[in-house]
Formats: sequence, C-alpha cells, structure tokens
Amino acid sequence: MLPEKIDYDDKTTVIWEPEPLRAPLPKAEPYPVEALGDILGNAAKALQETIKAPLALCCQSVLAAASLAVQAHFDIALPWGEVKPLSLFLLTVAESGERKSSLDDCVLGAAKLQERLAMEAYHQDLEQYENDLARWKSKNDASLKKSATAKKHSTSDDAEAELPGAKPQVPIQPLRFVTDPTIEGLFKLLAVGQPSVGLFSDEGGLLIGGHALNADNSLKTMARWSKFWDGSAFDRVRAGDGSSILYGRRMCMHQQAQPEVMAQLLGDRMANGQGFLARCLVAWPESTIGTRHITNYKWAGNRPELKTLFTVLKSLFEAPPLTGTSPQELTPTPLKLDDDAALLAIASANKFETLMQLGNDLCETRDRAGKAVEMACRLAGNLAVIKGGMETLSINRLHLENGLVLIQWYLAENLRIRGAAVIPQAVKDAESLSRWLNERDMRIFRSAQVLRLGPNQLRNKARFKCAIDELVDNGYLITNEPNTEIDGVRARLSWTVCHVV
Repeated sequence: MLPEKIDYDDKTTVIWEPEPLRAPLPKAEPYPVEALGDILGNAAKALQETIKAPLALCCQSVLAAASLAVQAHFDIALPWGEVKPLSLFLLTVAESGERKSSLDDCVLGAAKLQERLAMEAYHQDLEQYENDLARWKSKNDASLKKSATAKKHSTSDDAEAELPGAKPQVPIQPLRFVTDPTIEGLFKLLAVGQPSVGLFSDEGGLLIGGHALNADNSLKTMARWSKFWDGSAFDRVRAGDGSSILYGRRMCMHQQAQPEVMAQLLGDRMANGQGFLARCLVAWPESTIGTRHITNYKWAGNRPELKTLFTVLKSLFEAPPLTGTSPQELTPTPLKLDDDAALLAIASANKFETLMQLGNDLCETRDRAGKAVEMACRLAGNLAVIKGGMETLSINRLHLENGLVLIQWYLAENLRIRGAAVIPQAVKDAESLSRWLNERDMRIFRSAQVLRLGPNQLRNKARFKCAIDELVDNGYLITNEPNTEIDGVRARLSWTVCHVV
C-alpha cells in the first residue's frame, strides 16, 4: 500500500488522487437496430434475447453474414458513376466470454453448411479429376511418342487422331472462410478457390498479432485489403513465379477481438493514415457479462427470426453467381439508386461536406466522413438484397434512409472510441514504466536505473523523459529534491512513486 504522505528532508508532501492517463470510454448510443430492416433487425434482436450478447455485436454479426451472401451477386452503382462491391469490413470490440463464437456459429450456419456440403462434393470431384488427368497424360504421352516416331521415319501417319482432347480442369475449392491469411496465401487461395470469401474470426488476435499484420507486412496487407474494398483486381508480379492477375474477386471482413487486442489496430497510425480503418465499420459495445440471467436454456436457431434469416442467406449462398470468362471471375449485377434515393444521396453528401468543415462535428474524422455516402449506399444495397433476394433490381429511398441512419451511428461510434483507442506514445510508455516500477516494488528511483535496466523502449532518453513527464503531470510520480540519495548515490534527478497506473 502506498503512503498517503511522503516525508523527505524534513518535508511532508501530500499525495493527491492522480488524474487518469487515458480518457474514459463514454457510454455508447443504442444501436439503431430497426434500420437493419425486418429480416436482419429481427434476427439481431432474437440473438440478443437468447444468447444475451450485446445488441451491437449481434447486429455486426448479421451484417457480416449478409455481406458475405450478397457480395458475390451484386455491386453498388454509386450516384457519381463508380461501381463498387457491396462488401463490408466490420470490426467489433468484445470482451472475452462475450459469446462471440456462439453468435458466429448461429449466424453463419447457412454459409458453413453450404461450405461443408460443397467440400464433400469437392473431394469426390478431385478424385475424379485426378483419374481423368492420369488418363489424359497417358494419352498425351502416347500421342507425342507416336508423333515423334512418325517424324523420325518420315511416315505419313496421322498423329492428330490420337490427341487426348482438352486437359481436365481442376475443381474449384469451396472454401469461403479464411482466418489469418497472408497476402500471398490469399492470392493462392483465390486463384484456385471460391471467388467470394469472408475474412472472419471471433479471435481477431490471430490476425492482428499474426504474420499478416506484423511490422514487415502490415502496410502491404492493409493496402491490399483496401484494394479489395474498392473492387480492384488482385495482381502479383514476382521474379520466382512470374506475373498474374485475378479479376472479379470479393472479400468481406468481420474481426472480433478483446479491447486490448483491437486497440492495437484501432490506434495504429499506419492503419489510420493508410485509409484501411476509414473503410471499416467499428463497434465497441458495453459488455453484458454479469447481467445475462436466464429462466431456461434456448437455442437461438429455433427462433423463427433466425430461421427466416437462415433461409434467406441459404438461398443466396446456393444461387450460382454471374461469372465472366472463368467460373472464378465474378461479374456482379450493379444495383442503382432509384430517383428518390439518388436525390437523397445528393442531399446527404452536401450535409456531410458541411459537417466536415473546421469546427463542425465531423472535422476530426474527415477520412471516415468522406466515405459516409458510399458506406450508406453499400449498407442500403445489402439491406435491399436481403429483402428482395436475387430478384432485386434497385435501391429505394427507404433502404438508403436506413443506410444513412446506420452510418451516422458508426461515425458517432468512431468519435466515441477515438480517445480510448488512439493513445499517444508517451501515455503508453508511461503505463509501461509504471508497471515496471511496480513489478520491482521500486518506490524511489533515479533515471540511470531505468535507462540501463528498464523496458527496452524507455532506454531511449527522449522517450523516457516524455513518460516521466506524463506520470509527474498526472500525479503518479513526485520529483525529488536534487541530490536525493538513492542506493548510495546522490542523484540530480530522481522520483518517488505515489500511485501506480
């Protein structure tokens, strides 16, 4: 226990309550679940009532499932002429034990069932392909041998008649879900597998702490993800395996992770500066742990709202998508806004532009606000297809109104969590120093002790000074009088610990 007062050199210093180093996370506004429409909104509410996970987490899960089902079939024709995917990138902050896995198992049941059945058929097709390929190679070798013999003996034997025909085509791998792929691995998968995939995980630490987002790879990984969001072709030029390009691929994303893990990504300067996070819809709901009391156990999948969603998603997953010259090259149908929706999009764009002016509500989040109308159109497109299925022809005003309600919530959510997620380096270093001192029960110390033996990043004098300033300014340390004796050394600069972060 730290003392309430510290005595040195016949002086007494009162220890005041310290100021927090980080701004507390304000309470979130309720998720506008009604804007998801009857099918997605009712499913999200049913999930919340049975699984007892936070409502925003349930809404993120159903939106992610909808995006995976829709992106293979439809694009969004934006009012200014660009055509973009209906893919959504979602990030959700949720405590461990928040029942993220239970949500995914229920919401993604249709896709996982379809993938499992397709995988069984794929193994049979692969076996047949290998047999056909062996026969083709045998006939091809015989044909080449006969042709060589004919040339050697200058005969007129017609070797063309023995040609084996077209080479068998390898069946397409039916994998829809990837967890933590590198960019190279993702390219290889999309070259032989499904053209529409979901980068989904209820343990986002696998991706955030994995190879794809380490210091060497994070920039190229996030840049490629941003290209996916934009609908660009996936090209690779390498000295070893040559050059190739993949057209018509789609990828959506839903990563769920604990606050400490997700904060690394949300606070990453590169992720913000490169523009990846501006393409993401982020939610950080308040935990429901401790309030999830029940009267009996229920399986969410038995709820009629979930059965309806399952049926809708299943029909979309099973419907063959439009493709180009290759069965792996998607050519989704562009959905246009009808006239009323297009007028609303213009009015909304002007409103968001005004809100981005210096001093207005969205001036500090211009990267997100600049994409608000496109995001609203993407959300509206997903809502329209979930409602209308494969027969959907356009996006009406109601769909866009709901999309705008949703994107305004996400913009407010971004502003809410900004202070909690984007932490200055000096604050992080101050917290690290405070923990290091506490672990060693050091209540008084001098700079040389930290610069020689402290955390690696704090052996840099400039960073050490910034961390000290944070701790002193906020009441965690007190600067001692010059020449205070510590371990037999009179230190010009030393500090006394009065609080631990």
